[in-house]
Amino acid sequence: MLSSPVMDFQNVPWFSVVIASVILYLLFKRVRKDNSKPCLPPGPPPLPILGNLLQLGGEKATEVFLTLSQQYGPLMTLRLGLETVMVVSSPAMAKEVLKTHDQNFAGRWVLQAAKTLDQHKSSIGWADYGPHWKKLRRISSTELMTSKRLQALQHLRRDEIFRTIRLIFKDKGRSVNIAHTVFYTGLNLLGNMIFSSSVFDPSDPESVEFKDAFSLSMKLAGTPNVADFFPFLAFLDPQRLCCKMAVHFRKVHKFLDVFIQDRLAKRSQNVEQSGDADKDFLDVLLDFSRPDLTITDIRHLIFELFMAGSDTTATTIEWAMAELILNPHAMKRAQQELEEVVGLDRKVEESDIDRLPYLHAVVKEVFRLHPPIPLLVPHKAVNSCEVAGYTIPKNSQIIVNVWAIGRDPSIWEEPFKFIPERFLEGEKSEIEYKGHDFELLPFGAGRRICMGLPLANRMVHLVLASLVHSFDWTLPDCMPSHKLDMSDELGSALKKAVDLQAIASPRLPHHLY
Repeated sequence: MLSSPVMDFQNVPWFSVVIASVILYLLFKRVRKDNSKPCLPPGPPPLPILGNLLQLGGEKATEVFLTLSQQYGPLMTLRLGLETVMVVSSPAMAKEVLKTHDQNFAGRWVLQAAKTLDQHKSSIGWADYGPHWKKLRRISSTELMTSKRLQALQHLRRDEIFRTIRLIFKDKGRSVNIAHTVFYTGLNLLGNMIFSSSVFDPSDPESVEFKDAFSLSMKLAGTPNVADFFPFLAFLDPQRLCCKMAVHFRKVHKFLDVFIQDRLAKRSQNVEQSGDADKDFLDVLLDFSRPDLTITDIRHLIFELFMAGSDTTATTIEWAMAELILNPHAMKRAQQELEEVVGLDRKVEESDIDRLPYLHAVVKEVFRLHPPIPLLVPHKAVNSCEVAGYTIPKNSQIIVNVWAIGRDPSIWEEPFKFIPERFLEGEKSEIEYKGHDFELLPFGAGRRICMGLPLANRMVHLVLASLVHSFDWTLPDCMPSHKLDMSDELGSALKKAVDLQAIASPRLPHHLY
């Protein structure tokens, strides 16, 4: 006779029942725990400890993020070491992060290198969202980067650019390294706006030391740091990046302090200052010192102005010149526009820029294809919140892949081609890069939009217009245009992997140089 189920159960050893009960309880608890987990945006499965770091491999993060977003969507979760990272790859998601939830994502995920000598604490770009940052930002937007202030200092920009044009003219027939030339121009241009003095003189050892330390610190800032992904290693500084950065920072600070202390000495002696509108940036910042700004704040802010304004401007101009040389029809059209507006009997002035729509289209197209900071500066979620139905946990790092947005075929027709005309007609003609159009975000948007946008806008257009108007440009004989290397490398900015070398031939009467 068959036994009843009850009898069978009664004959089961007691310890088996206990074990089964424990297993069922743990499974039930696991299910409840899983159900209570936040619904993160989709993403590739992470490995233990390393997360998705190996998927980056030796490839550029811009390209890897683009490929992964095509599989997992425009809002994607990655685990990079111990960090939770959200990657944004579409205008709609960028708008959610940088506008709809702007305040919550106004935090800043700070690189370890930026923490060297507490640089981040007095940085508009790196400081965390809070009262001190708001004060720094207010001073910048209402005192430094105003149209009135920039207009008053335009003669300094003009003189520095004319000086560069003159140097290129003197070396006519020789190959010009565009990036280096514009970088030095940018340093001196900013130096004149900040200190009323040039800061780079190749014959001055201290000036050369400043330039070298400045360049090396930017190179180190763009070097991947394992401590950024495993913060518990920060105190060890395993790659010695922060240690090296501190050496270069101190050299830069020493150089800047000479100008600051000299100005303080003059102010203490009541040396007559220029009118408020003509004050340079240093005078403006010193007017706010004690208690609003300390000398350390001022030093770090000036350092940041140099970092933000020189390297990215030089990178943008180099890409623009490379694209124009590679596309002779675009170069010819830009020069024809300049001839019509400026003529061939004078040099370009800043007042001409607003009447050069094709030049503006060229700059927009360069920003689309070659954004200087292609992943922007990382944001951080101040609090947990919901975006597009997904949970973004508190302290998550937010990366906006503007490089991918600029190459999205659903947004841009023939996205890999250099076509400035796309910004002259049709629906794309109204797009600007001031933070309101999320298809084009080279400077970001929202509260953390780049503070230097007004200055960068003026510098890029004036320098590019001056180079194109003053000279015809050809590649060296050994480099046919169809072999021009247009590959890039991702560091502190998205640079050309191979520096652009070009030969300048004067287009204007020689007395203008």
